[in-house]
Amino acid sequence: MLTLFSAQFLCAQTRTLRIISYNIDCEDRGSDGNITNAMHSLPTVVQAIGLHHLGTNAQPFDVMSCEELNATTLSNFVVQLNLIYGAGTYTYDKTTDPDTGGGPDGIIYKTNTIQVLSARALPTGQTVLLQSNGTFVAASSPGGGVNGVARAPMLYQLRPVGLGTTNDFYFYVSHARASSSDDAIGDARYAEAQEVRSDAKYNLPAGSHILYGGDWNLDSGSYENAYKCLAGQVTSDGTNWSDTSSFWANTNQTQAYDPMSKTAPPTTVTWTNAAADILTYLYDDATEGTYAMSSRLDIQLPNALMFAVYNSKGGVQLAPDTADPYDISNFPAAKYPYAFETFGNDGSSTRGTSATNASNHSLNDLINTTPNAATVYTDLQEAGTGSGSTFVGSDHYPIFGDYNIVIPVTAAATPVVGSLIATNRQIQFTVTGTAGGSYAVAVSTNLSKTNWVAILTNVSPFSFKDTNLLPQRFYRARSVP
Repeated sequence: MLTLFSAQFLCAQTRTLRIISYNIDCEDRGSDGNITNAMHSLPTVVQAIGLHHLGTNAQPFDVMSCEELNATTLSNFVVQLNLIYGAGTYTYDKTTDPDTGGGPDGIIYKTNTIQVLSARALPTGQTVLLQSNGTFVAASSPGGGVNGVARAPMLYQLRPVGLGTTNDFYFYVSHARASSSDDAIGDARYAEAQEVRSDAKYNLPAGSHILYGGDWNLDSGSYENAYKCLAGQVTSDGTNWSDTSSFWANTNQTQAYDPMSKTAPPTTVTWTNAAADILTYLYDDATEGTYAMSSRLDIQLPNALMFAVYNSKGGVQLAPDTADPYDISNFPAAKYPYAFETFGNDGSSTRGTSATNASNHSLNDLINTTPNAATVYTDLQEAGTGSGSTFVGSDHYPIFGDYNIVIPVTAAATPVVGSLIATNRQIQFTVTGTAGGSYAVAVSTNLSKTNWVAILTNVSPFSFKDTNLLPQRFYRARSVP
């Protein structure tokens, strides 16, 4: 006997990815000592990020971008992380970044949650603004600078393991020119912002989920043309970089949004890297010295499709913030609606103080963990001018967010059973649902809801044959996550 039941529709399924952006300063010091020496300060910090809560969630990272690398930095980092988490847990992408100073960029990722589908370096120089016909023109330079992009941004196409193309996302990793080598208006940083926005517009598929991350050296704060370009505002050359502008509108949504916005939908955030700022939880500059907690140089900006408020179709989306049981002082970092923060700085310490300051309560949930908060504050702190075995800490505080992989309720269609062939001792039929979707055939000798056993799971469309036909047996096809 063959009985067909309607598919059991999925509730929205979610997995969470933790994504870090981190300037680790190895190239500046000419050493991987903060990874390989006896203190292992950076692996300890990254382990602590995995223990730290964003809202109620804590988990080891899935993707980490790193800036200021030596040739051996990523391989050394992976070795130390796998000593903590187990052999083969992490690896790194081996695509070459043709850096022209300041150390290349790269990523480390968790092998059972992320796969790298592609990686490439973008051009350097002034002629980096991509056009619709595939050619490049010179980037706009309102201040007259002509040096352009100094260090090639990297682009990674990433896919959560076990999922399909609709869950891919793209991660631009930059290390933009610093103020000491840029002109007064930041034209080189603006050129890099123009480059990645135009690359996303013309080289990525429509509907792509995009992250713009890395060390952008935004010394002049949110008033910089680079930030305005990334965040879809009007820059000093009069260009409107919003997705809805007549100049920029097309099928791709490439405009970025700031996860540290205090509103939903998100808006831009205003900060000046000055003492007058009240958004002290933004600061992720140097961990020691005169620049400690004094400026926001690193960013991780998602495009609209990575916010659920703009996108009901799922995929990788920035997680909403939830009540944090460890944030007993309710510092400002807990007051914006997205699961994102500067690690080691929640605004509980005043601007210009170091991670080890007694007023820093940002890691209260790590007081009794291994490593504990006191150890992590020390390991964050870059001490003096050491190199080699004396090099500890990191140039900047890391920033990170939690991103949910959302599979919406409409992900699977009701399966259709057809082409039935029944003989004396066997039965055969086809199951057709959403192309590429997973479906199970279950059997039972009665119609009790608890008596069904799945005997085959396959990808639609497929054929099923049972050669052990019992006198009475019921079949049904259903969708599975």
